[in-house]
Amino acid sequence: MERIVEANGIRLWCETFGDPAGPALLLVMGLGARGTTWPDEFCRLLQEGGRYVIRYDNRDTGLSSGVDFEAKPYTMIDLAQDAVGLLDGLGIAVADVVGASMGGMIAQEIALEHADRLRSLTVIMSSAEPLDPVTNTFRGAQRDPRLAAWDAEQIANPPSTREEHVEAHLKLARILTGRLTAFDEAATRAIIEREIESAAGAAPASKNHILAAFASRDRSGLVGSITAPTLVIHGTDDPMAPIAHGEALAAAIPNSEFLPIEGMGHGFPAPALPRISAAILRHTGR
Repeated sequence: MERIVEANGIRLWCETFGDPAGPALLLVMGLGARGTTWPDEFCRLLQEGGRYVIRYDNRDTGLSSGVDFEAKPYTMIDLAQDAVGLLDGLGIAVADVVGASMGGMIAQEIALEHADRLRSLTVIMSSAEPLDPVTNTFRGAQRDPRLAAWDAEQIANPPSTREEHVEAHLKLARILTGRLTAFDEAATRAIIEREIESAAGAAPASKNHILAAFASRDRSGLVGSITAPTLVIHGTDDPMAPIAHGEALAAAIPNSEFLPIEGMGHGFPAPALPRISAAILRHTGR
């Protein structure tokens, strides 16, 4: 079921799966990506596990409100407040929160700033480290040379047409794919085209989300205070957020569990979905 919720002074698009009477599970997506980037199959597996699944578009993404970042800058804390406002609008007092990539950063802020609103925390392919505006990567990590080359290409020849945007994002998706599965160009192209056509496209969202990440605080010295039961999931082949970041996050949060996924890059390959969803269902069912 799709709906628009007024939250934190903006409009947020969301889609829900399952019985609203079941335990709520909020999926928080990452930089520039729509909520529909959470795979349908993944949502189905969680729903079949008895969860009331919610995926949504962050501000500046998809069908949610766009923001003039220069006039109204924001950080991960504001995006966390959006998520809490969405729960308010849906009449949900507490939820299991699952965040991927930048969504994992938002999820950490929910756990830090709104501890009473989540039952558990799951962080996938993310980090507690701040994003370095010089290297455009997490502090302490070297930029993968393939990503550095992609960045340089976007600066030298920024895409201007719809097809150029699609091709640029296809190149990025290919880089982010790990060894676990072959790159599915047709399926990936369909997802990218759907996101670009759904609203203004991913480019403005990516730009504003990057600025928000640069403006956000360093959480590495703060996550040790998280008391929510925490599961950290990370792919061994992640070029965007190397697995050391997931290991460090799990080590910093007391009593957390760390689950490495061999061969997974920065994404959700189909072969990994049953294992990831089963781990989340087990974690949230404790």
